[in-house]
Amino acid sequence: MKHIPFLCEDVQSFFDKMDEFSGQLAGMEEYSCVLVTIYASIHLKDKVPDLIRKVREVLPEAKIAGGTASAMITAGVINYYGISLTFSVFSEGQAEVFPVFWDDDKSKEIGEETLKRLVKVENLAAVEMLTSGYAINAMPFFEELSKLSPEVVFFGGVVDDGTTPAGQGFVFTGDDVIYRGHVMVAFSGSTLNVHVGYSSGWKPLGKTMTVTRLSNYHTICEIDDVPVRTIYDKYLGISSWNEEFLSESLAFPFSIIRNGAFLSRLPRRLDSDGSASYGADFYVGDKVRLCYGDPAVIIQEARNIQLEVIKFNPEGLFAVSCWARKIHLHKDVNQELETCRRGVPSTGLYAFGEYMRTQMGDIYLNNMCLSIIGFREGGHEVVSSGDESLQPIRLEHQNSVLSHMMHFVQAVSNELEESNRRLYDIAKIDFLTNLLNRGELESEMANSLYRCQLSGNSLSIMMLDIDNFKSINDTLGHDTGDEVLKGVADLIKQNIRSTDKAGRWGGDEFIIVFNNCDVAVATSVAERIRNKIMGLAALFKVENVTVSIGITAAKKDDTILSLFQRVDAAMYKSKHQAGKNCVTVI
Repeated sequence: MKHIPFLCEDVQSFFDKMDEFSGQLAGMEEYSCVLVTIYASIHLKDKVPDLIRKVREVLPEAKIAGGTASAMITAGVINYYGISLTFSVFSEGQAEVFPVFWDDDKSKEIGEETLKRLVKVENLAAVEMLTSGYAINAMPFFEELSKLSPEVVFFGGVVDDGTTPAGQGFVFTGDDVIYRGHVMVAFSGSTLNVHVGYSSGWKPLGKTMTVTRLSNYHTICEIDDVPVRTIYDKYLGISSWNEEFLSESLAFPFSIIRNGAFLSRLPRRLDSDGSASYGADFYVGDKVRLCYGDPAVIIQEARNIQLEVIKFNPEGLFAVSCWARKIHLHKDVNQELETCRRGVPSTGLYAFGEYMRTQMGDIYLNNMCLSIIGFREGGHEVVSSGDESLQPIRLEHQNSVLSHMMHFVQAVSNELEESNRRLYDIAKIDFLTNLLNRGELESEMANSLYRCQLSGNSLSIMMLDIDNFKSINDTLGHDTGDEVLKGVADLIKQNIRSTDKAGRWGGDEFIIVFNNCDVAVATSVAERIRNKIMGLAALFKVENVTVSIGITAAKKDDTILSLFQRVDAAMYKSKHQAGKNCVTVI
């Protein structure tokens, strides 16, 4: 593979480079495919048809993909004007380019059709997606594409979302211009290898909050039942609700965790009612935290992933970074791309949203992210990164002061979070038995009942009461009674799963919540616990230690009260009608 990037100052320079490359291509060894990637400054969008015609004239068989862009990356250097022109010449691999025209009401159907087309590509190694359009509801679309084999790399970004002063841009193939939709590039080949690295650098700060109202998937109305505008005013002192807000808030995106993936969300538009639209999606119930960006950490993490990609020994690099990183880092932004200037040809752009794929295969739209994608054909050996020759990070004065301040804030925040975790544990744990306390147990029962009624999975509840516990306290003292309680609690913990929840209901009563568990299994566990508890008598040198147990299964129409009343009745029957030391199921 040969990856050849050029920066063209204007249309004539583009034409000249096309002619120059045509001559180079004629002298190359046999090749299988040529992909021409074009990123044109938004100010040159009217010239794009001329660029496409020139490619068709000089390289009629070439595949074409591109879009208008606010900033481009050529050979690791950021460019704000002109045209980025890159030739990717494959010796065996192929690049299939096709358009996806968008309809928000058919996101899932479009995803299904796109997936069908991609799975037909033999030896599919990577998919690039370039997008144009604001607030596209791509979640159902991504759910379908996430069904691709997890080994397939997915990358790209929102090239233009129409929010810049220059107006709406577009993405394009050799035959189509798409103002709202995607250009897909499917890379394939039996010897084509692709490696991707993702970097953020933003760190969560402060309390966890909950998205409580949305007007659409991209627009938050309320967090913790107050207007999102209030959150920025309260925690960041950002009270202006205009374009100034957008520039001030970009250093503090929201973060969410989705299926284990850390994602960032950056505000893009504001509404007069105090709501804000973001560069990627949310769900009601999402847990969010404000984040901050330490320039030194952002640059270092960017370098780390680039060094990992360089070890892959690529023949060409694609880079997709967030426009907000460029603004936040200011003059220091060039340092985060230093590795891209170390000999491997690279091309890329600054996007308004970046696509990423987790190890589990889930595809998401992210913000504030840098993606570096390495391509090579053949089985080259992994090489040393040579990171010892990297220039040390030297920040301009403003960013240096900010970096030290952010380090201080992170250290204090970590200490506060650790203290809060300890307080939270104290608030939900019974001090004597180290099981859940009654309040936390009620919450777990309510959540488990809701989940089981929603999913149809089984849920069993067990209530356990120590027989004749008062006599143990009266004859042997409360210290011994406390030890018996702790012994019973330990045996309960040892005999249940990590997905089950056990707590002290009060006095000598315990409740166990068996998630995804039917009555038969719960009864078997109860009998095992009952038998083992009998062995505590010898340990504490008392006449006997026994328990009465009741068990019930949740029903579709149960409430917490009806579920508790039934398991309490089952336990009462064991204790007062069946002679104690037994298990009763109702």
